[in-house]
Amino acid sequence: MTYFSLSKRLFLAVFLVFMSGCSILKNELIANPSFYKLQQVPESLTGQVLLESLTFIRSDEQKLISQLEFSSQNLNMVAMTYSGLPIIQAKWNKEQGLYELVSQQFSNIVVLQIIRDIQWVKWPEESITKGLANNYILDVTIDKNGNQHRQIKHNNKTIVNIRYFDNKIVLTNTMEQYELVIERLNDK
Repeated sequence: MTYFSLSKRLFLAVFLVFMSGCSILKNELIANPSFYKLQQVPESLTGQVLLESLTFIRSDEQKLISQLEFSSQNLNMVAMTYSGLPIIQAKWNKEQGLYELVSQQFSNIVVLQIIRDIQWVKWPEESITKGLANNYILDVTIDKNGNQHRQIKHNNKTIVNIRYFDNKIVLTNTMEQYELVIERLNDK
């Protein structure tokens, strides 16, 4: 563990201790992992630490702050509410799967769905394509403003739509009926 990641973790721990809150993200996301197999952390993400705002929109709107840390093998994730209530602490890698999960609100299945969404948004196209089941395709286009647009399709029907903008990413999952808005809080 590097000093840099240790200091970030310490900062996050201190932040969690001083913050308190009563808002809890509902455990109502539905996981359907049958058409996507999680893929290895790509080399392009190794060493990155991302601090992001996540907004889940379903029947209501729920906001979280998350920190993702990528090593050559692991994705480490910590998430809390804006009021400081810790929600998830987890580690994942391709060989072990999900391990060291600490969450009072979410089951393994829901945390794996969140990791799946992270992969759809952040992993390179070839990794996502490799993880898709037969009859599912990833279609990637660039709009006139240079923004990427990813769609996961099944039988010519879009089931996941991911739009990239300058300051945010919007993932819409029509099959599982939710939207996820990701906004970066730290510099690249």
